[in-house]
Amino acid sequence: MNGSISNISSLVAIIASAAGDIESYYKTSTSKPGVPSLDDTDPHPLDNAIYPPTVRHAVQVLEGACAQLCATVASPGSTLLNRFLSAYQPTCISVALRGCIADVLLAEPTGMPVSEISKRCGVEEQKLGRVLRLLCSHHIFREVRKDVFANNRLSMQLLSSNPISSIGLHLADEPGNKAASFLTETLLDPEWGPSYAPELSAFNRSTGYTHPLWLYFEGKDSKKGAEQGARFARGMIGWNNSISAEAIVTDFPWAKLPKGAIVNDVGGGWGNIAMQLYRRYPNLNMKLQDLPERIRQARNEAWPKECPEAIADSRIEFRSIDLLQESPIQNCDIYLLKNVIHSWSNDAAVKALENIRKAMSPASRLLVYEYIIQNTNRVPVNESEFQQAPLPLLPNFGAGRIRQYYLDLAVMALTNSGERRLDDYIRLATAAGLKLVDVWDLGEMGVMEFAVEALMGT
Repeated sequence: MNGSISNISSLVAIIASAAGDIESYYKTSTSKPGVPSLDDTDPHPLDNAIYPPTVRHAVQVLEGACAQLCATVASPGSTLLNRFLSAYQPTCISVALRGCIADVLLAEPTGMPVSEISKRCGVEEQKLGRVLRLLCSHHIFREVRKDVFANNRLSMQLLSSNPISSIGLHLADEPGNKAASFLTETLLDPEWGPSYAPELSAFNRSTGYTHPLWLYFEGKDSKKGAEQGARFARGMIGWNNSISAEAIVTDFPWAKLPKGAIVNDVGGGWGNIAMQLYRRYPNLNMKLQDLPERIRQARNEAWPKECPEAIADSRIEFRSIDLLQESPIQNCDIYLLKNVIHSWSNDAAVKALENIRKAMSPASRLLVYEYIIQNTNRVPVNESEFQQAPLPLLPNFGAGRIRQYYLDLAVMALTNSGERRLDDYIRLATAAGLKLVDVWDLGEMGVMEFAVEALMGT
């Protein structure tokens, strides 16, 4: 049998099986059983649920298989042309976000003429219609009649009240998309290209700013930077909700920690994960440490509004830190480092890990919660660090786990760093005096548990 035909049949069967698993999961919703239509603008009870591991796996398999099937059956030139032109999609999303189009359309759930949308968002009518049609073709908004547009299930995520709109502005607008447009120029520069200095990134080239992104977000010398930093912190709530980052809240054995165990969310921004842990596990006391501006926002804005009970019962402590210069609070049971060291060079990451190791007691554990990059080549099962996707899919799930590769390039553009493979993390931890204890593959991201090297008998 021809291999290509065989692959097509296999991919179709995989798609049908994964779709069936997802449909069965949605049927478990008692108030709204079934997968919602893309035209549905009402929230579904499972929208913010943390998918069970089997469902996370099914979604990744489905996304990977659909993309691989299309790449298999379409002509190579057609597929590549679509890839070349895909750069305009984030630009159109940026127009929608800046123009608050999803908010505008809330007033007319059955549809609003583009001429009226134009008046309210300040974009010329004909050009706006062209932007919206591209987005509709990607299932963001819908054209209910000629030149009449309405919200749908995806565009509702672009409401200014939804935190994901903030991460959308960060990635599809400034600084993310602007930095991405300078990435090629930066990589080909004989001085900047080989460097991993955080002040020689595509972000720096695109803005003229001469210091690392995180100092820009502190806003000490830029009001715009402060605004974008606050927006990014809010956007991370939307990011975490969208990728089920709270899987660490459900999949790690927090309940087995003793009563009064201290969990320090280091570099945790506003502390979204810390809030989730506080609410779910009464045995835990929380610490939150980050740069001064993020801690100010957490202490004065986010926690008083979202989780005042934690402040009232003294189960949360806020303390600023520059992890590259100082150690966190001493002798915590768990140090959680989520999406932090991916923003730093190897040298800076080792320094940060060393500072955490200095604070750890003999019983302390460090949890590094990051994307763990997988290679795209298949290896024997007994040699694979993670579950590989079923044949004929790419072993790393292809489009099913594409976010880790997008984010790898995003942090390259913004901070001159990147996501890492498991052996890279182990190498950095070893240099800092830490040793790997265990790894949890949570589907989207991975948790690596480290202990002080001396405790492991080495």
